[in-house]
Amino acid sequence: MHKFNDHLNYLDSVGAQCAIDLSKVKLDKTSLGKICLSMYYNKTACIGMNIKYRTPDGSCNNLKRWYAGKATTAYKRLLFNNYEYSFYEINFSNSLTSPRNLSVEFVKDEHSQDDFKTMAMAYWTIFIGHDLSHTAMSILMKRNKSVSCCSDGRKELSPSHTNELCMQVKMSGEDPFFRNNIRCMNYVRSVPALSSDCTFGPKEQMNQATHYLDGSMIYGSSAKRTWSLRTNSGGQLFTSMGFDIDSQSDPVQSQYMPLEDTESNACQYGSGTCYRAGDIRANALPQLTVMHTLWMREHNRLAKLLSQVNPHWDDERIFQEARKIVTASIQHITYNEWLPALLGENYTKRNGLEPSTKGYSNAYNETTDPSVSNSFATAVLPFANSMISDTISLYTEGRVINANLSLKEHYNRPTGLLLNYMDQLVRGLSTQNTQKIDMLFTQTLTNYLNSVHPNNLFGMDIVSLDIQRSRDHGIPSYTEFRKYCRLKAIRSVQDLSRIMVEGSTDRLLKQYNHWRDIELFVGLLFEKHEDDSMVGPTMRCIIREQFIRTRIADRYFYDLPNIFNEYQLTEIRKVTLARIFCDNSNNVTMMQKKVFLIPEMADLHLCSSQLIPKININHWSEMVDTFQK
Repeated sequence: MHKFNDHLNYLDSVGAQCAIDLSKVKLDKTSLGKICLSMYYNKTACIGMNIKYRTPDGSCNNLKRWYAGKATTAYKRLLFNNYEYSFYEINFSNSLTSPRNLSVEFVKDEHSQDDFKTMAMAYWTIFIGHDLSHTAMSILMKRNKSVSCCSDGRKELSPSHTNELCMQVKMSGEDPFFRNNIRCMNYVRSVPALSSDCTFGPKEQMNQATHYLDGSMIYGSSAKRTWSLRTNSGGQLFTSMGFDIDSQSDPVQSQYMPLEDTESNACQYGSGTCYRAGDIRANALPQLTVMHTLWMREHNRLAKLLSQVNPHWDDERIFQEARKIVTASIQHITYNEWLPALLGENYTKRNGLEPSTKGYSNAYNETTDPSVSNSFATAVLPFANSMISDTISLYTEGRVINANLSLKEHYNRPTGLLLNYMDQLVRGLSTQNTQKIDMLFTQTLTNYLNSVHPNNLFGMDIVSLDIQRSRDHGIPSYTEFRKYCRLKAIRSVQDLSRIMVEGSTDRLLKQYNHWRDIELFVGLLFEKHEDDSMVGPTMRCIIREQFIRTRIADRYFYDLPNIFNEYQLTEIRKVTLARIFCDNSNNVTMMQKKVFLIPEMADLHLCSSQLIPKININHWSEMVDTFQK
């Protein structure tokens, strides 16, 4: 038996090496190669464009490689893929346990709250994750229709009727939740993309979002989407008006994102039940919709102030300058507040993730690839789903719980909740404990995701889909990424037990034939957390790798020369998420300085206090002395 396994391992290694060698073969003399070259090596692509500001789709950020970081380009691979025969077919498809069975065995619907971090951590992770990554399912191109891989949404189709794009999740007849003859969960393989080096290689997946941290979830990742959100007057974004029933006094009108006027994938429950944003996923979770609303308001608030100090500016100039400040603010909050809270302050300082505190940075490197890594987008970012609670807690100004609502009842239908409880939701983000990053998920996500059943009886399972997506994308194993991160190798069950949370090793080895087979997504969520960190060492390594490149590969990153003058940059460094919450809620009057940290009553300050600093917009005036402080 050992000789047989050794023979299989030898064949696998030969196949893998063959695939690696083939991936270096250029396609430039083939028809596919010509298409690829025309896409990626168009020397005139940036001619005539206003490169003072970011393009909506991320193109022309890198002036040597105009396509680098552009929307609809491929994710980057940190390690060679894990496909069988190393090109397209899913590896171990027959020997690996069904993703749903893994979800049932590993996931518990229990609370594991973080005693120090707020729910804002979870939703900021999702918010910026949607900025960096959007993986889409393939569709039937000729008919522009979605692919169905399950009969009546419940049973597997016969092989003769199953589309080659299908990779449905098989369901056990003994599933503790999905009974009633449900044997199939729809999964369609992700949209592919050509590799930017135009070589003959394995399948790569497309990122529909820009690869930069550039506010694309607010403004869109295409010129068409951006224009659909703009009023073309005063630099403003479209809004809809709603009466603030949550107001302390009589109801007053407040701005919300524009309503989708036609039924779309964003509007699961029909026209008028969801908002239009830069990213279609803005409506899925009510607190995420709150985050989108606050930043839409922040853009319009800044645009109004900029037009007041620069009455000679036209709509385009006002819009772009407001967008630039918003993007810089998101970058600053991410690196100055979120990353230290997630990875640990000492870690971010020691590992090149701390933003500069004075002067300009010289970190930009045009040779660095800005592309989001496939492993980060597919196996790391989904950790945010484990931080979500099924309970949406509403808080009064004194941070007393006023009510608890169910996420299940409001999933993908946020409009009524925002109109009734906007400020209480904002306080909830900055008060309610987030859940720890682990294998504990709410049933809203593991049993009722995207439920279309009229009585909400069942839906899909986000954990099953995330595991299946990792297989679809050929993501290498957890142990391979430990090697990549130069962490101690696993050579025994005892080694595995030392790095995994208590009680998980036996459960893992019951589902996987060998620790070498443990999938990255699963291993990351079972890994013991590092001191002062919300994640384990392997996840921290992959996050660090991504956010270093996200910073140094961005020609427009906020602390580089020629982006802001030195006085404007000083103002940007004052920005906090607390100030965003204060300025753009309906009537929240008190906030803690560090929104990601659970507050004590003594930590709360009036929003008018200088302890929560405001930026001085006068430094953007072309009509007053910009040296005035």
